[in-house]
Amino acid sequence: MQRGLRQYQNPSLHAASPQENEIVAFTLCNARLSDAGDSPRRIEALHKTHQLWSLIVKDVSLEGNRLPAGLKQQIATLGMWAMQYSISAMSRELPLDPLIGINQDMIDGLRAQMAGQAARAGSTAAPFSAQRAV
Repeated sequence: MQRGLRQYQNPSLHAASPQENEIVAFTLCNARLSDAGDSPRRIEALHKTHQLWSLIVKDVSLEGNRLPAGLKQQIATLGMWAMQYSISAMSRELPLDPLIGINQDMIDGLRAQMAGQAARAGSTAAPFSAQRAV
């Protein structure tokens, strides 16, 4: 109990931003995909990747999503491809590198977005590191 209380009392801890959460999710998916040696782990990794992209596609389709329309369309297109590839790779021995690459591109884009936001806000704080969260 004391440990939990200390976490809430520590002002250096903060709630993660949506971008930070997405970076962690993509990083975790990539770790699972990279470590998916046997069939059950491969299917689980592909299923989790499919779930993540399903959530991302749903999010960009929401009316309240403030991303530019063109970017939302590009993300939705990538997401539909990633979901279809994940399903196909569950039943066939497709390489997982294309999914890992797309996920890494999303991580890089999210980090760049956060760095841009920090620069516009005049913040000197370093962008979030998924390695810290994992």
